[in-house]
Amino acid sequence: MEIASVATQAAPRSTGANTFAELGSEDFLRLLITQITNQDPLEPMGNAELLQQLSSIRDLELSTTLTDTLRKLAGQDRFSSASSLIGKFVSSSRGADGLVQRGVVLGVRFTDDGRPLLQLSDGTELPIERVLTVEAPLQAAEALVGQSVTGIDRRKPTEPEFVEGVVTAVRTESHGELFLELDNGKELRFRDVLSAVSAT
Repeated sequence: MEIASVATQAAPRSTGANTFAELGSEDFLRLLITQITNQDPLEPMGNAELLQQLSSIRDLELSTTLTDTLRKLAGQDRFSSASSLIGKFVSSSRGADGLVQRGVVLGVRFTDDGRPLLQLSDGTELPIERVLTVEAPLQAAEALVGQSVTGIDRRKPTEPEFVEGVVTAVRTESHGELFLELDNGKELRFRDVLSAVSAT
């Protein structure tokens, strides 16, 4: 009697795509005992066949264990890759709406299916697979010198202020926050920039 024909007697049916993925060591042993118990007494299984069945069961168990391990490693790799972008300035490819997302990565959120979403400084989320460029924030901020920027100063959450002007310089606060100094005397946190275009 083959293992597959005994599986329905020894273990409950699974609705998943891979039935063996849900079986453990005890389930495999139960399968073997059920197979031996239900074999034809006039034609019992030989030692070689029994050893082959034991080897097959062990291979199946090792395969499912390896699959679980690889899945966990892939999840850790996704977490490590996404979390390494925190504090970086990223730009995306164009979305379905034709827009490009830009901003400093403040955090990472994972969806139920394990997809990492980058939480940007403007409050939006960006799927990691759409990231096109990654820059250090200071480098990205200095590239804005001479450009006309718009943004919303959110330092007072209850009184957000719309700010626009041409960037004349970049300064860094003692705690590492980047500020853009504008030609109109105002300043704007780099993380609060919404758009930037050539001033000419």
